[in-house]
Amino acid sequence: SLINTAMLKVYKASAGSGKTFRLVTEYLKMALKGDTRYRNILAVTFTNKATAEMKERIISQLFLLSKGEDTAYKKILLEETGFSGDVLIQKAGELLHNILFDYHRFAVSTIDSFTQKIIKSFNREVGINPNYQIELDNQIIVNESVDRIISTVGLNKKLQH
Repeated sequence: SLINTAMLKVYKASAGSGKTFRLVTEYLKMALKGDTRYRNILAVTFTNKATAEMKERIISQLFLLSKGEDTAYKKILLEETGFSGDVLIQKAGELLHNILFDYHRFAVSTIDSFTQKIIKSFNREVGINPNYQIELDNQIIVNESVDRIISTVGLNKKLQH
């Protein structure tokens, strides 16, 4: 199912239902509308594997489309954008070139990576040390907490009794 609010599109679908295909199609439709429009598109997925697959598919499809190859995406893009075949070839080539030479602005990421970028952007306002680290290993967190408690026992008279 698709939820469309202004410029936000959210897809909800089960595994194996073609989410990546649809997301890549939507990304390409939006990005092909302007040479640098990809800079204003954020595609967010759940896993690193899905992110890598989506990026690879976007780049490979742009390459194939720029060569005029028939792909599963070509027919849909021609129908849904209204571009002629020649215009699609030209736009795909220009977009591929721009993304490859401005790759850091090609924003396809996981939700957690996107969240980290937001937190880092506002860490001073939120009062978070800019050198913070995210740790997913619970044992490391427990060990560090115990070490901190033990190191402060000598400083806190209530804890010494």
